[in-house]
Amino acid sequence: MLMKKSVVIALILVSLMTSGVICVQSIKAEYQGNIAINADGSVSPSTAPIQQDGDRYILTGDVVGSISVLRSNMTFDGNGHSLTALGAGHGVEGLSVGNNPPPVATGATNVTVKNLTVKGSVFGISLVDTTNALIFNNTISETRDVQFQPTAGIRVSGGGSNSIKGNNLINNFCGIYFLETQNNLIIGNKIENSSNPDKGGYGIVFWGASNNIIYHNSFINNDVQAYDDSFNSPFSINTWDDGYLGNYWSDYKTKYPSAVQMGNSGVYNIPYAIDAQNIDRYPLTQPFDSEFYAPKVPPKISVLSPVNQEFNESSVPLCFTVDKQVNWTGYSLDGQDNVTITANTTMSGLTNGLHNVTVYAEDMFGNEGASETIAFTVALEPFPTVLVAIASIGLVAGVGAGLLTYFKKRKR
Repeated sequence: MLMKKSVVIALILVSLMTSGVICVQSIKAEYQGNIAINADGSVSPSTAPIQQDGDRYILTGDVVGSISVLRSNMTFDGNGHSLTALGAGHGVEGLSVGNNPPPVATGATNVTVKNLTVKGSVFGISLVDTTNALIFNNTISETRDVQFQPTAGIRVSGGGSNSIKGNNLINNFCGIYFLETQNNLIIGNKIENSSNPDKGGYGIVFWGASNNIIYHNSFINNDVQAYDDSFNSPFSINTWDDGYLGNYWSDYKTKYPSAVQMGNSGVYNIPYAIDAQNIDRYPLTQPFDSEFYAPKVPPKISVLSPVNQEFNESSVPLCFTVDKQVNWTGYSLDGQDNVTITANTTMSGLTNGLHNVTVYAEDMFGNEGASETIAFTVALEPFPTVLVAIASIGLVAGVGAGLLTYFKKRKR
């Protein structure tokens, strides 16, 4: 009788499963604890959800805790998984590079951290005395406030020459914090809703951190978009555009209500001032989008000929390349008016002496680019003096012979 009931129950379960009433879902494992990728490449503990493939370390599950990276020359791929802070307390970090644990700095170099979601830490990703790191395509949110601690989605302390690209930093007390670090690139990040009701939130902060380059970022609805906190250090002086495009600032029209777009460039005509020494010369009219702004980049022109040397001919070839399709090209010789050309050409009738040439091109969006100005020298060889001497002797001889004949005739 018991066997019959078991069979009936089994048949009912099969029927329910096939009819879709019962859904069987796999339970996603979540690792809890702190993880370290040591300087020798080992992972502690060995049970951590990290798969190593040569120099690549791939996260295979979500983590509640922290991760320290002490090894150089490696890539940490979050693989779309999340890292969430475990508990509260001073100095809690999400993922730190060159730090085990804070504040003992060991430094690291050539480390990539990508595709990771970090939530609820004091620092989402922290670089300590780190150089040549790439922090790419990460999402960091809800960093927690700590008294007297510069909490941030990404913190860079010491070191330098790091690249922070394409990250989403949302709902943090501070988006990015730079402390005594130089020569970093901050490109294409979205920094949004940085807020702190007690102290004020900051999109990006610098403390004694100069010679950094910041462009193509979108600063959206932060309490303070950008700030130099160097009251006890040399003031930070940084570059806020790439020479053509700067950053998007959501408060731009509030600060500059009379500003207008320059042509169809996607750039406003009035620079955005962070402070007297930090100016975004080309503020964007909308959040940065590579497809929209790619056409705004002027053509790049490289002159192959002439080069900076001496030419012994009055005709010199002008050869160049352009990195995109253009509607017009031309060149200016010695600062004269542009001469329109459609391809490589030859500059003729050049005189002795120093010359210079610049090539220009305009693309379909009206963006004009210019090559470097190339200086070169023309040194034409004079008419050979030996031939002149022979011709002169011949002429004198001919004249002398003619006179001799004349006088002979006169004597007759």
